[in-house]
Amino acid sequence: MVKVCSLRSLSVISFQLKRALWVLQINVTATSEELTTNNRKVFSREKTVLTTIMQITQGVPVGMAALRRNKLRSVLTTLGIIIGIAAVVAVVSVGGGAEHLMLAELERIGGAGLIVCFRKEAFRREDGSYIENKYPEYIEYEDLDFLLETCPSLKAATALSQMNLTVSHKHVNQSLEIWGVTPFYEEVNNWYIQSGRFITQSDMERREPVCVIGSEVRKDLFGRDDPIGLELRVGTERFTVIGVMEEKGNSMASEGWDNRVIIPLTTMEIRFIGQQKGRIFLWAQAESYEKVEQAVAEIKIAIRQQHGDEKYFEFFTAKEIIKQVGNVSRIVQILLGGVASVALFVGGIGIMNIMLVSVTERTREIGLRKAIGARRRDILIQFLMEAIVLSICGGLIGIFIGSSLASVSGLVISRLMQASWPAVVSVEAALIAFSVSAFIGVFFGLYPANKAASLTPTEALRHE
Repeated sequence: MVKVCSLRSLSVISFQLKRALWVLQINVTATSEELTTNNRKVFSREKTVLTTIMQITQGVPVGMAALRRNKLRSVLTTLGIIIGIAAVVAVVSVGGGAEHLMLAELERIGGAGLIVCFRKEAFRREDGSYIENKYPEYIEYEDLDFLLETCPSLKAATALSQMNLTVSHKHVNQSLEIWGVTPFYEEVNNWYIQSGRFITQSDMERREPVCVIGSEVRKDLFGRDDPIGLELRVGTERFTVIGVMEEKGNSMASEGWDNRVIIPLTTMEIRFIGQQKGRIFLWAQAESYEKVEQAVAEIKIAIRQQHGDEKYFEFFTAKEIIKQVGNVSRIVQILLGGVASVALFVGGIGIMNIMLVSVTERTREIGLRKAIGARRRDILIQFLMEAIVLSICGGLIGIFIGSSLASVSGLVISRLMQASWPAVVSVEAALIAFSVSAFIGVFFGLYPANKAASLTPTEALRHE
């Protein structure tokens, strides 16, 4: 005795009968003498397209019904897809945060157009050993004005020198970084005065014993007192505090900045550097990120004119760091994404397995559909759409979970590194993950669907 079909089977069979009547009606109309030969061909193509669209649109609710009917089995089937997609999206998003973090850190200390020029300490030979740089030319304070005059691609530049000295006020002593700078230091480093004033050109010309201090220096040496106008001792020299810099934060690129004491470079030269050579370097800012290479080329020409040859000097740009970090980040993303994609393959096998089970369970249904006129393509599309619906649902859930994991991971990494690590959810990664999940549904669902479509009505109806 033939078993009673499920409601879902009756729905599919009902749709099959309606489609057969609709196609029959079209065929009758198409044979009308009023239609020309070209019109018949166009109409035949449109009929085929519409039929396929109807089959696909009918396949989606059928696939969803299959998911709802076996909820636990559906969840377990898509678990591999969910884990794989979530892992890929999370890894790519967290890895992409490294590049954004580097850009944000560089922006805090001057921006992506940063250029540093300094004298090389040594040269590397072909055998890997190093030889000391004995070239008699050194970067001087006077080079700064020449660079600003001859390098139109530079927005601003400053000459710098740094050394560690003991700084004291009353009974408090600390070993701090002392920086000799020029008036453009604020703009080049994107670090501005909070109270008081910064070093001026007049201070440079008069070699004034004045200083600007970081926020931590103010707390440690002056407490709650206003330091403006008060004196502190740097080494054996007395300096008057004329300003306090805004708090920069003790993280990554700006680590230790708030513990700096800043004085005019000319004052540092006469009071601390003396006859020492090679302690000055140049810190410049290109007009834009796109003009960094042009600005470096102009600086090299200027150095060649001032010192004879630029090969004895090093030219370092923030753009190089950004490219290196980007390359490393992409390699890590590809490697980790490849490892995570193994779960997608496992998930695909799970879908194939469960679809084969579904074909076996629904063999009699397939026989009934074929007995009333269903073609091989109809059965193929139905089971293929069920596999695609399974994998796409798993992919969407995986994208949501992966985005959440990326955000949580970004917060955890930020706390561990004491820096704002942005977990940027990549739209591109999400779209690729969605496409991959759909492809998995097609690839791993094709064999079960083909097996179902290959069954003959008599063979299927005899199945117990």
